[in-house]
Amino acid sequence: MLSVATIVARVLVGPFYKENTGFFLFLFYLLFGLMNAREVVLYHSSLMHTIVATNIGMGVAMLAALLYNYKCAAYVLAAISKPENGFLINLQALAVRKQFSVLLFCQILLALPVLFYLGVTIVIGLQQGFIVASLLLVLFLMLACAGSAWLYVLNLNGYHRAALRLPIKLTGNFAKWPALYPLHHLLHERKLALLVVKVFSGFVFYMVFIVNRDMFSLNYFRLLFLLCAAAHGMLVYYSFEFTEKQLAFTRNLPVSRTKRLLSYLLTYLLLLLPELCLLFNYSIGLMSWTDLLQTFAIGLGLLLLLMAILYLQNMHLQRFGLFTCLVYLGLAMLLPSGATIVLAVEVTIALLIFYPRYYKFELMTNE
Repeated sequence: MLSVATIVARVLVGPFYKENTGFFLFLFYLLFGLMNAREVVLYHSSLMHTIVATNIGMGVAMLAALLYNYKCAAYVLAAISKPENGFLINLQALAVRKQFSVLLFCQILLALPVLFYLGVTIVIGLQQGFIVASLLLVLFLMLACAGSAWLYVLNLNGYHRAALRLPIKLTGNFAKWPALYPLHHLLHERKLALLVVKVFSGFVFYMVFIVNRDMFSLNYFRLLFLLCAAAHGMLVYYSFEFTEKQLAFTRNLPVSRTKRLLSYLLTYLLLLLPELCLLFNYSIGLMSWTDLLQTFAIGLGLLLLLMAILYLQNMHLQRFGLFTCLVYLGLAMLLPSGATIVLAVEVTIALLIFYPRYYKFELMTNE
């Protein structure tokens, strides 16, 4: 049984971590790389206390764990259906109980980052006397892992062939302005990615404007807002891919590069509209109107720059993730010079890349 579990883990677990290396490096930098060692310990101990001590903290933690679990489940179900993994069908020769054990083992390995973090949170909760909240987290993690493993068993045995998707219909059949097609695509086909990014942005705003409102720092918030904008990079990639693949025929239309650039800008403006609303709502008394608009502008400029980077040669998803991290680090180092300087650099580089590269661009159709 151990050898079977090892083989299945190599097929399902190893490629998952390899494919999401950029995601985990970005997450690690976000959680541990922005502060010194002492601040990291204080921040995470405070965050773990908030999780077990408040309903909002518990809800956010469970939602984050559930979204990560969804990511793992979607990957495993897609991997099982790949032709090169067809040999996994031989697992049907095992008893259902053994199939479940093997796939539960894989799911635990996939969920290790979440299990480790919330495991430490549970220990802290027990030490501080939050017994019910800690036990609730334990039950939640057990059900999440067991439920995913059982879903894999059903899929493997042919009882569940439908893809794991969010069937919620967020858009209607009304006529849509062509400039909004990429946004409509995100709302219709990339609900999970959109939800994860917006939950992350909401968490950042909650920590800055509610939990730590008395310690508000404009420069530190701008650093975090740039991080929120960088997290939108995956949405920039998906909308760009949709535009250059499914709307490739529009390249033959008499539309200037400037109008196409403005179309992208409109998409990203609407994409960041929830963050703009949160800024207007929570920044009263902390930021002037000029500071607010400058802060929002550098986030919008970052998305425009990331879009332009996608027109560089051989810019596949993994390489784009690396470029996103490097651009964020560069802008973070430039941020003390002022928001105006950052915005000027973003827009200048974006224009210098976009205009020469637009007509030379060829999508890697084999990606």
